[in-house]
Amino acid sequence: MPASQFSPDALRRIRRERGVTQRKLAAEIGRDFTTVSQYECGRCAPSVGTLATIADTLGVRLDDLVKAAA
Repeated sequence: MPASQFSPDALRRIRRERGVTQRKLAAEIGRDFTTVSQYECGRCAPSVGTLATIADTLGVRLDDLVKAAA
C-alpha cells in the first residue's frame, strides 16, 4: 500500500467549497488562522490528529485531505 501525504490543495479547495474561512476553521480546530494558512501553502503539515479534526470539522473523510505518494 503506498504511503499518503497531506494535500494542501485539497484542504484549500474543500474549505472554500464549504464556505469556511481560514479564521473559522482555525477557531474550530483550536489553532491560529496563520497556522491554517501555512497548511494551505504547504509550509507545514498538520499532525494526523489535527488532520482528523479538520476532516471532521469540514465533514469529509481523512482520505479526502491526503494524496498517495509517488
